[in-house]
Amino acid sequence: MIALHHTALLVMVALLVGFITGIVAGRQFLIRASLGEAIVANTIVAHFSRPHVLLNNVTLPTKDGTTQVDHILIADTGIFVIETKHYQGWIYGAPNEAQWTQVIYKKKSRFQNPIRQNFGHLKSIQSLFNLPDNHFIPLVVFTGNAEFKTDLGPSVLKISELIPFLTQSRPVVFDERKMAYVIGRFEMKRSRRSLETDEYHINYVRSRVARS
Repeated sequence: MIALHHTALLVMVALLVGFITGIVAGRQFLIRASLGEAIVANTIVAHFSRPHVLLNNVTLPTKDGTTQVDHILIADTGIFVIETKHYQGWIYGAPNEAQWTQVIYKKKSRFQNPIRQNFGHLKSIQSLFNLPDNHFIPLVVFTGNAEFKTDLGPSVLKISELIPFLTQSRPVVFDERKMAYVIGRFEMKRSRRSLETDEYHINYVRSRVARS
């Protein structure tokens, strides 16, 4: 009987440790991600002067679960769908590769091609509207001290290149009324932001990765 109680206690402790570890890992993921997102948001707020509204950390429902978009910038020149990566070291990859590589002091880490990741965000956003494709501009922004060692494509930028990209000459596609409609549509569809929402999305992404 004593052995049985001891085993049950060990199982409970293991479950509790696993639960706490999962929460801590989720928090650490959010902190790292939030740093890069804060840098992008602050850069846009401080230096982008065109008419715009910036939505951050937008979680949208999809038919399979959720998709979380770092930034959606609604400007008079279009809807910018921004994926942020706060990475250091050397970055190797190509637009058509499924995985990219980060190298820090000879240690290699693979991560999902953020262009493909952001393409999923783009398609989810486009499904909310009946607008031409050229009204949507996807881009990936690296905010750390990463050095690009290969050509990652024209939509992948360092933070210093973000404002010049946003301020390139583009036709005006939204007047004030249309911008208000777009913003309202996002606010109607997005999930309420909370730590629970973030961790649900993290767990959903991990389940997708585990099945792939």
